[in-house]
Amino acid sequence: MTETSGNKRAAFEKVGLYSVIAACFVVPFSTALTSAATILVFLCWIFSGKIAAFPKLVVTNYLVFLSITLFLLLIAGLFYTPAPLGDALSFLKKYRELLLFPVVFSFIAYTKNSGRIAENSFFLGCIFLMLVSYAIYFGFIPSQRYGYSIVYHITHSYVMSILSFWCLQRVFSSRKFLIVWLLLFICASVNLFYITPGRTGMLGYIILILLTCYQHLPLKRSIPATLALALLLTLAFNTSDNFSKRVHEALEEVQNYQPESSRTSLGQRFDWWHNCIDLIQQEPYWGHGTGSFRIKQAEIITDTQTKPIDNPHNEYLLISVQTGLVGLSVFIGLLSALFIHSFRLPPPRRYLLQGVVCSMMVGSIFNSLLFDSLPGQYFAIMSAVLSAPQGTKESIAPSENGLTS
Repeated sequence: MTETSGNKRAAFEKVGLYSVIAACFVVPFSTALTSAATILVFLCWIFSGKIAAFPKLVVTNYLVFLSITLFLLLIAGLFYTPAPLGDALSFLKKYRELLLFPVVFSFIAYTKNSGRIAENSFFLGCIFLMLVSYAIYFGFIPSQRYGYSIVYHITHSYVMSILSFWCLQRVFSSRKFLIVWLLLFICASVNLFYITPGRTGMLGYIILILLTCYQHLPLKRSIPATLALALLLTLAFNTSDNFSKRVHEALEEVQNYQPESSRTSLGQRFDWWHNCIDLIQQEPYWGHGTGSFRIKQAEIITDTQTKPIDNPHNEYLLISVQTGLVGLSVFIGLLSALFIHSFRLPPPRRYLLQGVVCSMMVGSIFNSLLFDSLPGQYFAIMSAVLSAPQGTKESIAPSENGLTS
């Protein structure tokens, strides 16, 4: 390799790393900016020469192997899907974050401080989204198409639950700026339960806060902490019309569910899930192919009032319809492998990665999070950032110093 070629590759590597950090910042609030940043990441990955190490990375790293395997199954699904090729390719494009995972991983691995900078960049992006939401709520910024946010309410609530989790992690693990982290945690919690209507985020919040308690507290203290959370949720329920309304709506939707005729949020989901089960039974092992749900659903909802849709708002079922139980096993295997891998990491990355995985596992029950651009990109980018070995190969000993501030 000539000196000039080496300098060019080093420059592309540096730009690629900066692009990863930029993607971490914008992923909470802008799909367009995240896409632009990740395109630059892919280009730098190619021109820096890191792509040459990709085959070895797939073989030696089981996380990358599982991510790529799921993407290959979706590629294979193009050959037997009933969907038009253009539609199927558009569906496949939605899962490009499965390719993004190893690319981000390769930029972060063994680079000094880049992982911590990327973590903090994401943290700042979440705070920015929260501040924008408050600015809209108090009239400093005109109301947007999504109400008190610049992203869809489900996505906003999902990000707020994650922000609350990250803030609480810093409350437990960092002695610096403790009051700042606590205030940010309160602000994110208030934004979630009093301002934004997304139930996915509310459920995720409960799971993530319980996870935090059991991560940092011994069992004897975890039980009182759980009771304290229950009391705080009861208080929020009795003081927040936003929270109580969404809970009442959920209960009513479940109680009044009428198969194939409900037009409520949960009622329609139940219909779509039943459709998925029928389709999985037809092709249990390899599924119907990539992007097949809309067409196959149309065949079984004839003469019913079930609403047609392109995805069933459940990632587990959507993957199963497309790639069968084989694909579902790989997806669950990827989530499980990331969670198991987290125990090999030093705190605080161990706890943060567990939060990333749990938020994806829970959120994917009621939404197709890997299919959805922003949550899917968040999962791929942050799981890669947190799971990649950080520092030089000689200096990645576990650290107990807590979170960076």
